Amino acid sequence: MRPRTLRDVASAVGGTVLPGAAGDTVVHGVTVDSRSVSAGDLFVALVGDRVDGHGFVDAALSGGASAALVRTGSSAGGLGAVVEVPDTATALLDLARAERSQLNAIVVGITGSTGKTCTKDFAAAVLGRRYEVVASPASFNNEVGLPITLLSADERTEAIICEMGSRGPGHIRLLTEIARPVVGVVTNVGVAHMELFGSPGVLRDAKAELPESLGADGTAVLNADDPVVAGFAGRTAARVILFGDGAGAEVRAADVITNRSTGRSRFRLHTPAGSAVVSLPAPGEHMVANALAAAAVGWALEVPVESVAEGLGSAEISGGRMEVRDAPGGFRVLDDAYNANPTSMAAALRAARWMAGGGRCIAVLGPMAELGSIAADEHERIGELAARLRIDVVVTVGAEAELIAAGAEREGVEPDRVIRCDGVEDAVRALAGIVAPGDLVLVKASRVARLERVAAALTSDWRMADGVTA
Repeated sequence: MRPRTLRDVASAVGGTVLPGAAGDTVVHGVTVDSRSVSAGDLFVALVGDRVDGHGFVDAALSGGASAALVRTGSSAGGLGAVVEVPDTATALLDLARAERSQLNAIVVGITGSTGKTCTKDFAAAVLGRRYEVVASPASFNNEVGLPITLLSADERTEAIICEMGSRGPGHIRLLTEIARPVVGVVTNVGVAHMELFGSPGVLRDAKAELPESLGADGTAVLNADDPVVAGFAGRTAARVILFGDGAGAEVRAADVITNRSTGRSRFRLHTPAGSAVVSLPAPGEHMVANALAAAAVGWALEVPVESVAEGLGSAEISGGRMEVRDAPGGFRVLDDAYNANPTSMAAALRAARWMAGGGRCIAVLGPMAELGSIAADEHERIGELAARLRIDVVVTVGAEAELIAAGAEREGVEPDRVIRCDGVEDAVRALAGIVAPGDLVLVKASRVARLERVAAALTSDWRMADGVTA
């Protein structure tokens, strides 16, 4: 964020500098978390379902924040430098909108049912070979995360990469109005979050909001292997670049080889500007599509193909996404517990089975959230897939994952190799008597299940004489 006085902030968000607050106080960063305040930050007190940020204003100011943005009449902040606004969430968006209008950076927006974060990580590494880049941390992809990403940029920033998530129609359109991307990437359109959208058509139209927002001077990067996404070419005025396996894709992979032990893929990247060999840093053949999307962004923004390949090979993938860890017990943990939907769950199971090779593969699976009326069928299908892939032991966590267990048994997994657990601690205790050296343990579920605690327990000194804790 470019340095702004408190008066500038108030003007941008339609707020009021409280009497007694120095209007010339300068802020040069924004945070919504009082625990991560840096000196000179503006702390925005957001009101959430469980936490009201107004209760942490004093802590933020004491921790180094120069000022706070609070709701009118909240009395938060005492005698500190405070700007009052009717709604802090709206003000955060307004502040990001004002900041975007002053930035000369190229903005890349990324959406899709799966692969957004990994594509963002790959794209940041690729563009970083040529540009000064700011990218969304973790999965900052909503009406809070996207403004924070934009406000992390400054006058030196040349490219900003933003994830754009959606919980319903109009959400991505709002984010595009704030960020004004010139490159828009759609990774795929699956059945994730069907509970929130209600129908495939509504979900499809919501994802199309990104390419539809692009002007004639923009670029839409679309998945040629997803018929729905490829069809978005007819819904944008922008130049279209297709990525994928098919011959019609301008950016594609050939000669893909996936290492049996590491699960990492190597392939020859083909673009209209030339070709280069890519070795991906993260396991799972599904990572190839994410890498191709990022490569297409690189080609669109004139990054040399050799630099694209180097960027893809050195990318740092966000935690909890196909993260391989060695456990003290001599087995490996494949931590993909950050989130899950039917597409990503299937991809993770296939990758885990491949990586396990001739060794045992244990899948610790929790529920897939927000699937609505299709939840029962999709959970059963995952259990059936685990059986067909010959997953050796299926451990389900939580009542919502019961149908995964049922599907696995119906497809032929013996009942003694299907273990139902009530929660995280129960799962860790069960695993204590199962895992052995040489095993590969996949941990996968939607974020609400918090199965990252299982992965953390497995990779720590988790066998305890008096029991197991998670």
